[in-house]
Amino acid sequence: VERYAEVVADSGIDAKVGQHVWDGVVRDLTGHAGDNRLADGFVKAVESVGAVLAQHFPVTAGDTNELDDHLVEI
Repeated sequence: VERYAEVVADSGIDAKVGQHVWDGVVRDLTGHAGDNRLADGFVKAVESVGAVLAQHFPVTAGDTNELDDHLVEI
């Protein structure tokens, strides 16, 4: 069974967050998938990405969501 995951970040995020961070998220996600714990992997990935984004892009008063909050599984 083939397992592949990718984190796609826009240029603003990419400028502040190193590739090694995304590599770690993907490594954790595919590791969980390999252990037949894909749902746990998704939960951990979303939590990890949320923490990274909150660190570099904290919510401020008046912020609005520019994009939908959802996970894309292909």
